[in-house]
Amino acid sequence: MKDGIRRELGKAPLKVFQWFCRPEYHRDIEGDLIELYQDRLDEKGPGYANLMSWIDVALLFRPSIIKPISLFNPLKGPFMLKNNLKIAWRQLSKNRFVTLINLSGLIIGMTAALFIWQYVHFESSYDKFHEKSEQIFRIRTDRINDGVPFMQFAGGTAGAAPLLKKHFTQVDDYVKLRGAGEAVFSYEYGRSVRLDRVFFSMPSLFDIFSFSLVEGDEETALSEPFFACISQSTAKKLFGDEDPIGKTIMHNNSRKLQVTGVFADVPANSHIKFDILISYITFTDVIAPDAPTETSMTWDGYYSYVLLQPGTDWQDLESRIPAAIEQDYDPEIASMVALYLQPLEDIHLNSHYLFETEVNGNQRVVQFLWLIGISVLLIAWFNYINFSTANSEVRAREVGVRKVLGGTQRKLIYQFLTEATLLNIFAIAVSFLLVWLLQPFFERLIGQPVSLSIFSETNLLMITVAVLLVGTLLSGLYPAFFLSSMRPIKVLKAGAGGSQRPQSKWLSKGLVTLQFIATVILIAGTFIVNRQLKFLQDTDLGFEVDQTLIVKGPKSTDSTFVSKSNIFKQQLEQLGSVRGVAASTSIPGQAFGWTAGGVQRVGAAEDQSQSFHVMAADVEYADLYDMELVAGRHMSTEMGSDESIACLLNETGAALLDFSSPEDAVGKEIEFWGDRFMVVGVLKDFYQESAKSDIEPLVLRARPPQWDADYYSVKMSTDQLGSTLASVEESWQKVFPEDPFEHFFLNDHFNTQYESELRFSRIFSLFSGLAIFVSCLGLFALVTFTTERRKKEIGIRRVLGAKISGIVRMISMDFVRMILLALILATPLCWYAMNLWLEGFANRVNIPWWYFAIAGSITLIVALLPVSLQSIRAALLNPADTLKNE
Repeated sequence: MKDGIRRELGKAPLKVFQWFCRPEYHRDIEGDLIELYQDRLDEKGPGYANLMSWIDVALLFRPSIIKPISLFNPLKGPFMLKNNLKIAWRQLSKNRFVTLINLSGLIIGMTAALFIWQYVHFESSYDKFHEKSEQIFRIRTDRINDGVPFMQFAGGTAGAAPLLKKHFTQVDDYVKLRGAGEAVFSYEYGRSVRLDRVFFSMPSLFDIFSFSLVEGDEETALSEPFFACISQSTAKKLFGDEDPIGKTIMHNNSRKLQVTGVFADVPANSHIKFDILISYITFTDVIAPDAPTETSMTWDGYYSYVLLQPGTDWQDLESRIPAAIEQDYDPEIASMVALYLQPLEDIHLNSHYLFETEVNGNQRVVQFLWLIGISVLLIAWFNYINFSTANSEVRAREVGVRKVLGGTQRKLIYQFLTEATLLNIFAIAVSFLLVWLLQPFFERLIGQPVSLSIFSETNLLMITVAVLLVGTLLSGLYPAFFLSSMRPIKVLKAGAGGSQRPQSKWLSKGLVTLQFIATVILIAGTFIVNRQLKFLQDTDLGFEVDQTLIVKGPKSTDSTFVSKSNIFKQQLEQLGSVRGVAASTSIPGQAFGWTAGGVQRVGAAEDQSQSFHVMAADVEYADLYDMELVAGRHMSTEMGSDESIACLLNETGAALLDFSSPEDAVGKEIEFWGDRFMVVGVLKDFYQESAKSDIEPLVLRARPPQWDADYYSVKMSTDQLGSTLASVEESWQKVFPEDPFEHFFLNDHFNTQYESELRFSRIFSLFSGLAIFVSCLGLFALVTFTTERRKKEIGIRRVLGAKISGIVRMISMDFVRMILLALILATPLCWYAMNLWLEGFANRVNIPWWYFAIAGSITLIVALLPVSLQSIRAALLNPADTLKNE
């Protein structure tokens, strides 16, 4: 009766009492507490009785019955820890199979999680090294047509930053940069370098950003025309060990620039990178002295950044920009242009507009990888919990003997937690070592350095270790409580050691089901990622990129360029392996370099003008790339006027100008930039950059001979590739000796458009595979323990005539049910997640239902293989051996 009343009273008040009371008073005082509780329970119910029990315990906290402080032994803690460590080491060494499985899973899981964490941390760290990063915002532009954004640019218009500075007192300062294009810089004979990260920049760059000069004065380095600052690596290439300050370099062999500063190389985690900065005043006062470089709302291509005062509500300020535009510009301009602010720290992962300065990352990709990292680590910890509970038969008698000899539950919990901690700390140490050793491989896999962020940043290292240790504690708590709570009288009975409580079975099944859910999602996700990538690569682009050599055009040009260019092209066309050559301002696989905001049909009203991409190329260009016509003809050298007035539209462009059909556009005139052009043909829409992007309206106009050639496209046979390349280079060096010969093959260049998808596919597939492997590893061990625990049951069934197939089916059915449940739960989760990822593509695959069926089937096969093997192995055992102790 007393035990029954004690259970009604509850353990919590009694445990508190036992914690502070002298042991010799326990029995007498506990009896009084129980009697008081029973009386109050009969009189006023359990609520009142429980409350008064807590009050009684609190009132008993008095000096006369509190345990004396002298009972505390300062040597007891270290001694017990040392003893626990010894026992833990012996247990781990003794149970080598369990230890090996646990260690393998934990090491793989932690190593994968650490690598993913490094990548996610690097991607999320972009531009945070700037001291004022939270106050810096980039201005970007949308072109509007009938109230709908038509073209979205990463840069702002020429007048955007001055407009905000004029109207909003919250703008402390601003800086504008403008791309200067790829150029050749030289110092003395033989010292030259070709660079494409060149910008005109205002001096305020160094006030707003944390880019610092290691040599030179930040106030004056970009204050005058023809001043330039160069990076340390560029200084090394041009000057070697010489001091570059004050020296003169040649820009495209035509403009002299004085080196006034040297800045540290831009960090890898910057969304904008540059090798040379030319003073902005060189552009405004020398190159374009009469252009509206500070007021135009239709001139794009300026990268404008504003520094806002601390605490400014930037979204409120952004909402007031349209009113400022309307105040300073006519209504037509205000209806065509929209300006927006982008927080600096958000640009890398959330900005994918036209003319980004660098290829940006993807927020959703980072989130997916973060989830994979968490999944693989959780799977490893789930395995540990399952191993420990499933292995209870081995530890049950140990627990029983320890309790009979006086071991308390608390001491046993400490012991099992010590084992878990020891195992996990060893796994953490090995994981850090593997991360350090495999870092070069990982950087090649992702295609960029991550600078060993975990090891180089102490705070991050400590946070990582803390997270892993907390996970270790959490994963070890349940097995510790489960094992330590076993009753000696039960576990010491023959054959009863392996019994599990119902709640532990449900937990084990729940964790295994979660692993199956993760496995199904990862397998199906891998299929979908690779299907989308293959779809993009197999999409008909609308032109032929194979067997095309691209030679970068000369930058050191003068009045002889036209004749030199013709000579170079003629020499290449005389090579038997060359089918044709064409010069152009851009090539497939990169964004069009120009845009025009006032393209319209001749005679149309000004409000009917549209924004177009513009490209200039030799008249042979479209035919050389086998671009398909839907109406009209290609431009041709046989038509003498084509080189000056001819142009081609794509289908999207013809429709935008309201031609009733492609045929209707042929023979019509359009105008922009003050010139008129005759539409001689309409090209079938093609993907200039890749099938990831939408098709934009295009005007492909004839390139006047006197215009520079940014690229030469050379269609050639690859049968004698080495000799042909040597001949092309020889011709180049004869015609353009002052420019370095730089070339690449177009198919390789075009494939770089899918580099981010390829990188995501590689990372996703690799770490998904590791997660699945860890899950299978745990499943194998779990099945081994399960069949071992049920050997006697299997023996009895065999004696009673059960067939091996029936035994296999009996053991397998639990796992089949868990896999089916996992498939039902995983399918909508995976479908939703992958649809979020696919939303970033203009052209995307549909997700077929049978992908999930295949993923479930693979999971089923992977799970049933070890289940069947272990079940057959157990069924084939001689029943006499398994039942000899019964």
